[in-house]
Amino acid sequence: MQWHLFSYWRFESLNNSKETYLQHANYQTFLYQRILWLCFLFSTPFLGIAQSLDSLATDSITSNSTDSSFTLDSLGQDSVGFSIANHVSSIQETIEYEADDSIILNMQEKKAYLYGNAKIFYQDIKLNAAYIEIDFDSKDLFATGIISDTTQKYVGRPSFDDNGKIYEADTMLYNFESKKGISYGVLTTEKDGFIHGERVLRDSQENIYVKNARFTTCDLPDPHFYIKADKIKVIPKKQIVTGPANLVIAGINTPLFVPFGFFPIPEERKHGLIFPTFGESQERGFNLRGLGYYFPVNQYLDVQLKTDIYFRGSFGASLTSRYYRRYKYRGNLQLSFNRNEFGEPESPDFRVSNDYKLNWTYARDSKAKPGSNFSANVNFVTSSFLKNNTTDYQDVISTNSNSSVSYSKSFFKRKLNLSMVSNMSQNLTTGQLTTTLPQLTTSVARQLPFKNLKPENKTARSFLNNLGFSYQGTFKNQLKTIDTVLIAGIGEIFGRTPAIGTPSLGNDFQNGASHSIPISTSFKALKWFTVNPSFSYDEYWYFKTTAKVWDSNADTLQTFDNVNGFSRASTYRASVGLSTILYGLKQFKRGKLRAIRHVVRPNISANFSPDFSQGEKSGYRTYIDSAFKVRSYSIYENAIIGRPSQGAVGALSFGLGNNLEIKVHSPKDTTNGGIKKVKIIESLNINSNYNFLADSFNLAVFRLSGNTTILNKIRMNFGTTFDPYGYVLNDAGTNSIKSTEYASSVMGKLGHFTTSNLTISTNLNPEAFKPKTSDKVSEEELEFINNNIQNYIDFDLPWSLNLNYNLRATTKPLIENTIEHSITINGDLSLTPNWKIGVNTGYSFTQQDISLTSITLDRDLHCWVMKFEWFPIGRQMFSFGINVKSSTLKDLKLNRRRAWFDF
Repeated sequence: MQWHLFSYWRFESLNNSKETYLQHANYQTFLYQRILWLCFLFSTPFLGIAQSLDSLATDSITSNSTDSSFTLDSLGQDSVGFSIANHVSSIQETIEYEADDSIILNMQEKKAYLYGNAKIFYQDIKLNAAYIEIDFDSKDLFATGIISDTTQKYVGRPSFDDNGKIYEADTMLYNFESKKGISYGVLTTEKDGFIHGERVLRDSQENIYVKNARFTTCDLPDPHFYIKADKIKVIPKKQIVTGPANLVIAGINTPLFVPFGFFPIPEERKHGLIFPTFGESQERGFNLRGLGYYFPVNQYLDVQLKTDIYFRGSFGASLTSRYYRRYKYRGNLQLSFNRNEFGEPESPDFRVSNDYKLNWTYARDSKAKPGSNFSANVNFVTSSFLKNNTTDYQDVISTNSNSSVSYSKSFFKRKLNLSMVSNMSQNLTTGQLTTTLPQLTTSVARQLPFKNLKPENKTARSFLNNLGFSYQGTFKNQLKTIDTVLIAGIGEIFGRTPAIGTPSLGNDFQNGASHSIPISTSFKALKWFTVNPSFSYDEYWYFKTTAKVWDSNADTLQTFDNVNGFSRASTYRASVGLSTILYGLKQFKRGKLRAIRHVVRPNISANFSPDFSQGEKSGYRTYIDSAFKVRSYSIYENAIIGRPSQGAVGALSFGLGNNLEIKVHSPKDTTNGGIKKVKIIESLNINSNYNFLADSFNLAVFRLSGNTTILNKIRMNFGTTFDPYGYVLNDAGTNSIKSTEYASSVMGKLGHFTTSNLTISTNLNPEAFKPKTSDKVSEEELEFINNNIQNYIDFDLPWSLNLNYNLRATTKPLIENTIEHSITINGDLSLTPNWKIGVNTGYSFTQQDISLTSITLDRDLHCWVMKFEWFPIGRQMFSFGINVKSSTLKDLKLNRRRAWFDF
């Protein structure tokens, strides 16, 4: 658009037509005014800078805007910006203003008129508009936009920035002294919400009063939804308060009406109610789920308290806490308890279930305390909790739960290391759990006492320099029980009397300690071979042992598993290994195939360990049964830290590792001269051993394993075991017995594949077929996604497909072959840029049964998101929800759930 210089102006009907009518002066008048302005500039040093501008004879001064900068203190340059200090008017702070097109100063009326991307800077206030008028007497500022000559659209709307807080309006009036203002056609933001108003008044306390307001979190000029209110008051950084208001969706007034509204918008977290969801369960009746209260303890820690209330007597309570301190730690804690009553109290089928759940995660930043680390990932849940209280897909299909808490610290420049670990493995089907509480490990890093010796012989030098030893000591305390007994035992510690018949935890603990000192070295032999001699000494300490006595009167064997008392045993072993690497390379000068590279890693080792099954020092005892046969057993057979081995070992172990690659011509690969490496077999390993001191079965089974990637997309892992010995049927013909003879002699073949497994998996999506890019996700974004993973939907991917195929074959020679194979499928498809459908299912080819299946339908509604999830197979349930994306209006949602236990 084109602007013209002028000496006077007229403004008419701005609020209605948004047009400015300008009457222009001719060019001669402009030159005359410029001459007067230059005279003023050169006369200013003689008149005195403090002289009032009212004393000047000229009525007005007009100037062209350039790219230079000018103030009253820089007298020799042309002007785009001016600074009027406090000697010009009673305003106590400097007002700086500039314009791209022109600035008009009316000295008599003490006014300034700015045209073309006009800008005002005053204290923390910034104002941009197409046209701005400043009155230095009344301290009023007026700003408006204009109608574009080319597009006929209203452009250059005033944008008011108050210390980072931005307001946009059609027209705006503001007073510098009172800091009050009024605007028309306003759009402003509060946190992640937007306020549209017909008229807005701002007081000196920076509170905002909006007439005919619309509050929304939709960022479109015509929002998809909004809360409509006649009046809104905004208290910055605290809250938004509305009068009577109702929800409008797609321009349609809904019957959702509230007499008043309250929306907290603090910069810091504030306490407040958590609104529940409503539902109905056939067995537990109507319910309110998730009613609670949120309060932040400090800037690093917050707490949520929630409750579930069922109208037939069931209830639940949970505590959730999150903590995060940058470069220090992060984590969360969740405690849940549900008491579920099923049926009527008078009914014989009435039952009560007390369900518990504990989730705790903690991760310390490596920078917080160098040399030490602490982490926790605890997932304890009673087996009945998942049956009665969850609708989550992963929880429903879970059969096991694992937890761990670990702490480690290093001393003396990591030469001495201390660690403490507690683990728990829980079977969610049976309730059985195994807990290590705790396992203490002390280790000394490998020491090389002769590393500085330099004998003349290279072999001797390598042998001594690499000769070293280390130490590891472990104490382990283990508990095997079921979850209900553990909870009863914990309650007993806190004074709660356990139910009659509940087993005691004291007899279920097992413990022991072990010490290990390995000594090893390595050196080169015959230039191409590496020799690795080693020796290891191990010692075991026990605090409980096992005793067996044959009761001749009852003709039964009595076993005592927890005989208290300290006992120790020791073992040692020695070995020497020989390994090398062989390379095979075949190159081609023509064709797409340029080279084949085969790497073979053969290894062989001799191992020796004496027979520790003789004598009481090794922990072996005997008893005589009813047939007067001497039976041997180990008092350490239930030990959790190992025991001396039975039988001498004088074995020769051997193995072979393989890797196969090819090089092909690829015009697309310009970084490596047009040559691309393709891995055919990433690894293929086979190993076994032959024990010369064994009385039978000298040759061990052969184990074959490998993995590869096909077309850089399909991952394959495989493995099998091959037994070289034959099998014969028992007298009844119902079972096969392993023979001491080779299969070639007994059955006329080399042997049997006893167990085999194959896993094929792939993750396909359009990005998988593109070159990898380093799109970095910020720490804040990653934390938000992890905390809301169930609500995270990637609409940018048009489709994705995850396939996993598992096969396991077990052979029982002469009896049966068992093959188990299944496939799991997880994928989604964008029907449109805003619609996405997903499926999570699986199929067992062995059982010919479809696993638990879920179908999800997601809709991106710009400022809303809709999600429907249906489980048609297995535990039938569904959930449906529509909610606003913004956290400010997160309680503005509609949820409907029906779980399998609600039918």
